[in-house]
Amino acid sequence: MSFATKRSITLLNRYLPSFAVLWRCCVLAALTVSMMCNILTGWWLVAGTTVDDSGYSYIGDDHPIELPVRLDTVAMTFNNSDHYTISLNQRAPSEWLSLTKFPKGNATVRLGSNGREFGISMFRQLDCLNTLRKALIHRAPDKQSGHCLNYMRQAVLCASDITLDPLLVDPDGKMRSTDGVGVDHVCKDWTQVYAFVNANQQGPHW
Repeated sequence: MSFATKRSITLLNRYLPSFAVLWRCCVLAALTVSMMCNILTGWWLVAGTTVDDSGYSYIGDDHPIELPVRLDTVAMTFNNSDHYTISLNQRAPSEWLSLTKFPKGNATVRLGSNGREFGISMFRQLDCLNTLRKALIHRAPDKQSGHCLNYMRQAVLCASDITLDPLLVDPDGKMRSTDGVGVDHVCKDWTQVYAFVNANQQGPHW
């Protein structure tokens, strides 16, 4: 082995630890920047849609009737999904629970200077659907599932979705009812609600 080759190997061995440290620092910095970007993006999305609620004391009945957030409208095509099924397979329960679970536990927010805690109807409705799902599986309706059925009836009427569903046509030309699959609906952007709750649960009242 020539002297030049030995010298190159010696220099490489000398600087390898420094390169390893530098590489670890670069990876750590990249992860930190990525995490900060995600947090800032979430706060930016919430800040751009938040409604000023400073006029409320959040004491007694002095609070807004809705979450103080201005929701955009989005298009959603209704379809059958392999997710959020009725069955008791390992995936279904966790998928349904994931709809209403947040880092701090349940889907609640704390609002106002006193951090008063509220639930949100959208998540109550999702929780009720899960309750009805379990009642169907066990064929054991109870007081809670009865409450949820009535709650969901009122929620559907309240939303009053007036999207037109084309009727299905049998091969013999007979019209029958629609399943609603493949129909576009104009919806509120529910992802903004999730963003608001996540941001709120990172706030000073938690």
